[in-house]
Amino acid sequence: MERVKKSDKKLKIIMIAGLIGVLLIMLSDMPIFHSTSQKNDSYDYSYDEYVISLEDKCEKLIESIDGAGECQVMITLKNTKESVYARNSEENQNDSSFSNSYEYVLYKGEDGETPVLIKQYFPQVMGVAVVCSGAGNTAVKENIIRCLSSVFDISSSKISVSKSK
Repeated sequence: MERVKKSDKKLKIIMIAGLIGVLLIMLSDMPIFHSTSQKNDSYDYSYDEYVISLEDKCEKLIESIDGAGECQVMITLKNTKESVYARNSEENQNDSSFSNSYEYVLYKGEDGETPVLIKQYFPQVMGVAVVCSGAGNTAVKENIIRCLSSVFDISSSKISVSKSK
């Protein structure tokens, strides 16, 4: 008799744990628990917004260098943002031919079916032009060039620093 009571108690605990699991699965599908969407993605910049954001950050960085003073920055980029989406591939090979077919993996979102994003590559900086009041000082100019070269991983020949009027 005592053995039956212990197994009943274990069965109740297992059932409660199972119900809690099912409840959590149901709650996870509710939209309030999905904090990120493609529309609210902080990396969803247009090309111009991305360049302006980089230029603003560079201006603040350069102005914080001792002796640089006020500055203006212009950045050129090599390309635009590139997105890589998940896809299924199928290869067919016969004795005399070979063919590939690809199909993007889609998921149902708020705006209908959307491809699954795997990676995003942001544009690479090609060159930077800086005009600042402290560029007349060689040490300040070198500090700015070294700073930008390391931030963007570009050679110093791709960075121009000039004194403002």
